[in-house]
Amino acid sequence: MLVLKQKRKLVVFLSVVLCLGGVGVYAQSGPWLRHTIDSSSTGADGVKLADINGDGLPDIVTGWEEGNQTRLYLHPGKTHVKAPWPAVTVGATPSVEDAVFADLDGDGRLEILSCAEKGSEKILVHWAPPENLLDPTQWRQEVLPASVDRMMWMYAWPLQLDGKNGPDLVAGGKDKKAEVGWFEAPASPRNLAQWKWHTITPAGWIMSILFRDMDGDGDHDIVITDRQGARRGACWLENPGVGEAQKAPWTSHEIGGAGLEVMFMSMADTDGDGVEEVILTEKTQQTIRIFKRQDKQGLRWQETTRISIPDDYGRPKSVEVGDINGDGEMDIVYSTETIGLEKNGLAWINGKDLHKASVHFHSISGVHNAKYDKAELLDLDQDGDLDVLICEENYGPNSKGLGVIWYENPYR
Repeated sequence: MLVLKQKRKLVVFLSVVLCLGGVGVYAQSGPWLRHTIDSSSTGADGVKLADINGDGLPDIVTGWEEGNQTRLYLHPGKTHVKAPWPAVTVGATPSVEDAVFADLDGDGRLEILSCAEKGSEKILVHWAPPENLLDPTQWRQEVLPASVDRMMWMYAWPLQLDGKNGPDLVAGGKDKKAEVGWFEAPASPRNLAQWKWHTITPAGWIMSILFRDMDGDGDHDIVITDRQGARRGACWLENPGVGEAQKAPWTSHEIGGAGLEVMFMSMADTDGDGVEEVILTEKTQQTIRIFKRQDKQGLRWQETTRISIPDDYGRPKSVEVGDINGDGEMDIVYSTETIGLEKNGLAWINGKDLHKASVHFHSISGVHNAKYDKAELLDLDQDGDLDVLICEENYGPNSKGLGVIWYENPYR
């Protein structure tokens, strides 16, 4: 009995020490718990978030590239969030690469856009019904004519660029015809035949498109990573201002990673100085890199951090930034491709270690034969910490992929 009491006292003491450290208690020593939102199809390829049904919770849209369909998932609430989510296929979308929410016609109801690549090469609009979102027969699908056969489409994002007719669409693709540009919204946005394409810059293979006012002039510039071709690297495209000049090519300003096969990027203030850095991962030298702004105009950037990927982790795919363990520091979540490799696929790096000579990777997924996509950080289970939402699109002979999944943050 005395030994048992001493053990209990030791457990209480250790719990107090952990709590006094100001950091949440780590609930387990192995990989984080994984929950499946949907694994019904093949080749889940990225997630986008919005509240489509107005209940205050984040819903998800995903394109299933090999499954040739785009699906919507409605957040089921805290009680059922760890079970598969209510879902609907909003349209047949061969070779879909990405899907996103957008209110094209300004009626307050979100549509869904699907970007298709090889063999399809078009952007499709899925018009949502006013009710019964989960009824597939109520969704109506149309092709955006100006997008057909222009390039293999990777991404499209709604953004008001020209100050009229509601949101325009910024988009980018890959292949020999690849560009970054924008579709100009007409006075009647539901008339898709009237949307017009304007080229911003030639491209190779666009991985990221972010919007920031990079030069402080009050308009939206575009920040991209391009993984292939003569323009490989991260850069930002300077918005020339509203008017005819906006419809011409924009000036490109280099950030970093020129000549490298850069993958996904993020922008965040990792060092707490009030200014965002550019954080990216690249395959050429297998690193994560941070670039810091050196002037207010965004014309000069310096690489301040370079983290080599450990041998027991997969090939670089994405980076995202957020406070994972609740200590107030900005941490990094890193996703990889490990198909055919016995390696860890998903990890986080403590923000306190970012500028140290040796950086420790904390595994989230454990070893898994995976092709992870871009990680998103948000509190899916509403318990106060950041979970990791991601797609896994491994479609090899022995796996159709994990699908749309999320990893439950064990920190409290």
